[in-house]
Amino acid sequence: MAEKKEPAEGWPVATGDYEAGDPKNPVAVSSSGGHFKDDAVKILLDAGASIVGSCKTENIGLEKQVANIIANPNIRFYILAGPEVPGHVCAGSLKAMHAKGIDTESHKIIDAPGAIPFIENVPHEAVERFRQQVEIIDMLGSEDVGAIKAKVQECVGKDPGAFPEDPMIVKVGEEEEEAAELEMPLAMSADPFMGTITGAVESARYKSQVMARDYKLSMAISKNTILGLAAGFLLALVVAIPFIIYLALKGVI
Repeated sequence: MAEKKEPAEGWPVATGDYEAGDPKNPVAVSSSGGHFKDDAVKILLDAGASIVGSCKTENIGLEKQVANIIANPNIRFYILAGPEVPGHVCAGSLKAMHAKGIDTESHKIIDAPGAIPFIENVPHEAVERFRQQVEIIDMLGSEDVGAIKAKVQECVGKDPGAFPEDPMIVKVGEEEEEAAELEMPLAMSADPFMGTITGAVESARYKSQVMARDYKLSMAISKNTILGLAAGFLLALVVAIPFIIYLALKGVI
């Protein structure tokens, strides 16, 4: 039988909107940008998942996932499922973090596709522990609960036992939680329309940010163009003045 460890006291340690089951189970499931229905969450927890939910941001959201997982050495598999989050690209950023880690100086997830993929509230050591502790199972795009359940059971069947180190406790403070607003690491199931609404809002916000950036860039280009034309005209005038004077003296003009 696979060896198990006691998780950190009060696990899950990062507060949020999620469903937790038996902490001795070896699998975490994230629906990424979607939400599992209540019955689906229960099915996955009964199948052997220890925690089930979603992630909405490629910074605070990922930090909370890291905190909850490394606080429970029994979690050895992380299943990514559901739709990707537009703009934030949380699942893609998490895969990049797991594959390549973070830059120790900038705190940016290396080669992450997300809009603001910076991990600043948990230490580099915590990210490295996450990378070592869990295997990523990529089912991104799938919302088939039956298929996800089968994958959970497959992971349970090859459970290697608890990670050999003790729980690692990292606190994501209240200020960071407020900054994250409703963006939690592992979210509880909600009305199925909420995932669509949240995705649309996030997409609109991201696009508005891109439009604002492009507008500023366009204004800067226009301003520089006008200044360039004015400077060119003045330079041409300065160069032409001697010829005008010469022609005037000759009586040509």
